[in-house]
Amino acid sequence: MKLFAILLSGLVLSVLAAFGAQAATAEGKRVALVIGNSKYVNAVALPNPANDAHLIASTLRSAGFEVIEGVDQDNAGMHGLISKFTEEAYNADLAVVFYAGHGMQVDGKNYLIPVDADLTSPAYLKTRTVQIDEFMAALPADPAVGIIILDACRDNPLARTLAATLPKSRSLAAGLAPVDAKADGVGTGGVLIAYATDPGAIAFDGNGVDSPYSLALAKHLTEPGLEIQSALTRVRGDVTEATQGRQRPWHNASLGREVFLGKTTAQAAAAPLGDAAKTTASPAPASVASDPSSWEVEQRLWDEASKTNAIPYYEAYLDQFPSGRFATVARLDIDQLQVPKTGKQIAAPPKKQVVQETRSLRPAARQKSRKQQQLVQRRRNSDTILRDEPPRANNDFLTRALIFGSGVVIGSALKY
Repeated sequence: MKLFAILLSGLVLSVLAAFGAQAATAEGKRVALVIGNSKYVNAVALPNPANDAHLIASTLRSAGFEVIEGVDQDNAGMHGLISKFTEEAYNADLAVVFYAGHGMQVDGKNYLIPVDADLTSPAYLKTRTVQIDEFMAALPADPAVGIIILDACRDNPLARTLAATLPKSRSLAAGLAPVDAKADGVGTGGVLIAYATDPGAIAFDGNGVDSPYSLALAKHLTEPGLEIQSALTRVRGDVTEATQGRQRPWHNASLGREVFLGKTTAQAAAAPLGDAAKTTASPAPASVASDPSSWEVEQRLWDEASKTNAIPYYEAYLDQFPSGRFATVARLDIDQLQVPKTGKQIAAPPKKQVVQETRSLRPAARQKSRKQQQLVQRRRNSDTILRDEPPRANNDFLTRALIFGSGVVIGSALKY
């Protein structure tokens, strides 16, 4: 019976492993283009896009993507990366584009701005910027899935410069315009476009190393078993809470199937069983945080949490790395931050009872103390005797009164 149970469990493990391998094979080739522009020549530098690009690139690499990454790209550099991505993603099953930096909408069309852009003429929109349509054209055709994520809705001084030269017939609006996420083909693939905030609204860089949007993406985008649209819903909730409702991410999609940037449900379920089977013959595998790419993501999430010192950021770190290098410290920080909010008091450790030791006196000290005690006792006895005696009459006064009375009587008798 025991042998049959062992054979049966081995069969189940092999079937689950085969199913997970089949799911992984079905995912096929994954390619991502990640660009973050911070150091603008003709505008104030943005603090976070370059950091955001590194964070998202590391997150996607950990999920099995081949990442083409560029930071602080000029016009030629951005077009060069788009060309390389187009070639690599041509036969991919899943392609992702992430851009962080300045962007603008003119006449309902969106333009992404390289770091060397000089928008002193309306003609420069065509020659010195990158249209989002170029990103759309770089995505693979159906039945592949293409995803574009835009964190380009920041307050843009270059847009104000351009507005001064635009004719009145053209309109320049804040933020980005919504893009139609339609796809050609039989419809089993599709396109998804995600924005850092609502159409026409402004996104925030935040006060930390990364923007609130990128930090939430790194937390949810590659969660095992979480479909991408559910992940973006969680991203929206986190960013809305972090910005107190001032920034609300959104997305539109035309997907023909569920898309998982992380492990699928089947892979997530098969992985623990496979690991449990390996532990019978080999030591426990190292934690996810030991991988070089995952280590970079963990370090960045921890830097963000420790800098902001807020509970949601510590929880974001623990959700991604529950057994990470800073997990214990994160939980302690959460406990400490919860004390003033909930009114809970941390019980102080019990105080040690002070034991008074009776020390033996030396012979000389004992004799001295006995003499002092005898003197004190004598004084107490004398005070007691004096208090107990009744008050004495004044004898001198009585004697004088008798003599005086006798004299008066004798004098009266002699007179008569």
